[in-house]
Amino acid sequence: MERKKPTVGVLMTLLELYRKTDPERPAALHNHWKPVMEDVLSDVAELHFTGVSHTAEEVAKAVSSCDQADCDLLLVLPLAYAPSGAAEEALCQTELPLLVVSSARDATLPYDMSGDHIMANHAMHGVQDLANVLARKGRHFELLAGHPSDAAFRERLHRAVGAAAGARVFRKGWVGRVGEPFEDMLDFDPGPRLGEHFGLGTVSISPDELAKVAESVTDERISELAEWARSEFDVDDELTPEILSTSARWSLALEDLVQSGELDAISMNFLAVAAAGADTMPFLGASRLMARGVGYAGEGDILTAALVAAFARMAGDATFTEMFCPDYERSEVLLSHMGECNFALANPERPVKLVAKEFAFGECEKPAVPVFQLKPGAVTLACITQWPGEGFRVVACTGEVTEAPEHAGLSSPYSRIRFGRELPGFLEDYSRAGGTHHLALGYGDLLDELRTFTRFLNISCQVV
Repeated sequence: MERKKPTVGVLMTLLELYRKTDPERPAALHNHWKPVMEDVLSDVAELHFTGVSHTAEEVAKAVSSCDQADCDLLLVLPLAYAPSGAAEEALCQTELPLLVVSSARDATLPYDMSGDHIMANHAMHGVQDLANVLARKGRHFELLAGHPSDAAFRERLHRAVGAAAGARVFRKGWVGRVGEPFEDMLDFDPGPRLGEHFGLGTVSISPDELAKVAESVTDERISELAEWARSEFDVDDELTPEILSTSARWSLALEDLVQSGELDAISMNFLAVAAAGADTMPFLGASRLMARGVGYAGEGDILTAALVAAFARMAGDATFTEMFCPDYERSEVLLSHMGECNFALANPERPVKLVAKEFAFGECEKPAVPVFQLKPGAVTLACITQWPGEGFRVVACTGEVTEAPEHAGLSSPYSRIRFGRELPGFLEDYSRAGGTHHLALGYGDLLDELRTFTRFLNISCQVV
């Protein structure tokens, strides 16, 4: 499953009057800014340029070109003053996430500046015109101001592209759900109005279908996965070849469902899978999928599964987790779940163990589970939930995964995290904000990306 760069449509706008009074100016500005934008963004995005647009008809044609190119983001770059009236209708009609960039040709204005400096550096008040009108029209957008020579500005542009790629999951993505959601587990319930807020499609997959796919997995593929596992992990002696083969078969089945359905994410209710007579739980497959950028969440939680996929696009790698147990004395929380975690985020200083985990929720073989701690470092955690008056809300926080001694009694992936404050107050604030018990985790401070992500989706973001 190849990870593709997001596609950014670049719309350059300019006052029609300038084309009449200074006919060579549009081409000169275009020829300056096209390589600049390629330099700034080509590492993180494929760029779809539309030329310079002066009139409402030209803007509409350019925006339509970006729609047809299936862009993830529409970047509007006024080259000098560009009036809002030429762009208003097309920008309000398109559903593409919108980023308005306020920049200038020169990083500084010399004291002996000429009319050329004025012409090449006065896009700012056109941006103010456009932003005012878009806001009044209720058209949500992101706006960034700065010069391309500024590393911080370039980084913010990269983050905005990542946010748009994450938003695409909720705009156009597909998430599979194996089995019905866990009964009475309501905090991640998307509700009946999911389609009114997002374009996220849901594919219901019967556990019987998972079993049918498992039957079709060849012995050759099972052997290949088992060989891969032995080379990738420190395989526990109790994980016999028979147990590993069973886990390999069912894990490959889960992966095949994702690939055949071209799914961005998948969730699985282990109780439903066990009740249908599964030979084991495909926790290894869920972990492998997350290592390839596919979103995952347990218990039939499609919202968090999609958010994990969005995090993978924003942070490069992401995982599903839960705040499982508090350690009030150390002011830490133990992160864990049943056996699904992205081992690409494991502490590189320690081997990832592959163990046969006891499973008490059905008559099936012990599942093969990678057991490890996440690498130490700054992380962002977030969930998404329905919220009164807002439709949906993202609740987010940052923390620090700490390096801890081995927890020999645990047979699931686990880590300890601190939140930079006293734990009781943090837990109180998190739940008051509507935080759910399922979370997406990515490394780094992703709060700027999440704020932009929520603006692109027209939902709210609450930082704890």
